[in-house]
Amino acid sequence: HIPDTFVWHPGITTWSCMDIVRVTYYTSATGDQKRLSELKNQIASTSFKFNYDPDTSVPEAEAQLVPRIFHKNSKSRKTRNVDINIIIDVMRAAHLRNSELIYLLSGDGDYLPLIEETMRLGKQVYLCAFSSGLNEGLRSSVDLFETLDDVFFKSVPKTA
Repeated sequence: HIPDTFVWHPGITTWSCMDIVRVTYYTSATGDQKRLSELKNQIASTSFKFNYDPDTSVPEAEAQLVPRIFHKNSKSRKTRNVDINIIIDVMRAAHLRNSELIYLLSGDGDYLPLIEETMRLGKQVYLCAFSSGLNEGLRSSVDLFETLDDVFFKSVPKTA
């Protein structure tokens, strides 16, 4: 976890039967090129596991996150570069025949038209987001919605 820049949990890619082979992590950060490069390396050093074969005797594979980092001038200023690049990449994937499913982690209602267009193109859309800040219109607009609260904030049972 890097405040306001990066958060990850291995459960993000293992909660379902999806065949995830690439995860692109989009974020923006302040700082000079050296800091952005260090951040890129730190995110790329984060790996995730996936199954590429339904045969349970085949071991899980592992891959690294692919970071897409955009510079922003100040902590309080939001950059649109992240949103624009997510939209471009999702639309590109939605037009590929070998892509059946788009898995988006965001609660931002700005992505609602993107989700609708992706589904119109015949792709399934799964969405995960934290309940805090979730645009409620998203929950009912996708094929599957899961909250990230359960992945990140599972309560630990109390012992007697």
